[in-house]
Amino acid sequence: MFDMLKVGRNIVKLRGAAGLTQMGLADKLGISYQAVSNWERGASMPDISKLPELGEIFNVSIEEILEEGRGTAILTSVLENATEDYLHQHEVSAIEILEVAPLLKTEQIEEVFEHVKANVPIGDLVALAPFLSDEVLDECARKVIEIGPISNLVALAPFLSEEVLDECARKVIEIGPIGDLVALAPFLSDEVLDECARRAMESGEIIDLVALAPFLSDEVLDECARKMIEIGPISNLVALAPFLSEEVLSECARKAFTEKDAGTLLQLAPFLNQEVLDECASRLYAK
Repeated sequence: MFDMLKVGRNIVKLRGAAGLTQMGLADKLGISYQAVSNWERGASMPDISKLPELGEIFNVSIEEILEEGRGTAILTSVLENATEDYLHQHEVSAIEILEVAPLLKTEQIEEVFEHVKANVPIGDLVALAPFLSDEVLDECARKVIEIGPISNLVALAPFLSEEVLDECARKVIEIGPIGDLVALAPFLSDEVLDECARRAMESGEIIDLVALAPFLSDEVLDECARKMIEIGPISNLVALAPFLSEEVLSECARKAFTEKDAGTLLQLAPFLNQEVLDECASRLYAK
């Protein structure tokens, strides 16, 4: 990133050499003197559109206002509408784009990013995400989905569309393991989460189903629990107990009682209503 304090000192120096007050410079630029003050204190940077004007007022190059470096060269190429030529002659890294991103418009950033996106590490892509459009980020995400690992998408998830995240999830649902999706669960649609739950249940991935439980609908959780009651063992349902309806918990308790699974029944007890507890106690007493 540009050193804003250094840029501020440069502007102070150049303004003094030009014999201008903060108010005088602000008037020439058509902005408030507070904006100039913020620049000079290093609290903010001049907008990219003001850099050529500052250069003309001070009769210096943009490099003298900012500092020499690849970031400044990229900015200059953008301002001179020579980005394409510059990028053909120079290699630009994602880090260098990140340095100038706060000063550029989204379309300007993406013009530069287009030349490096094929080789951008996921960490750099995450750093650039706030400056890129949804369309560009979704395109990059689809490439990550193709080559994996899916875990690379977790940090990028807050910036991606639900559509792309659901595409990613469905691919994992097909090839597994479902556990890879737990970290992405807060960003997935209800429909895909329900698909994940059913797959986890069918595959016997109880731990993954439990991890997904806070994000699942009551209806799907009860559906999965009832199927697990049928195929057993009932003990698999203990970890899901905090998320199940009273009705399904009652079915679990009765099945555990029928199977004489006292250990599971005892573990389910804190989640059962008084009626079911009394029923189980009465049946035990009757025996």
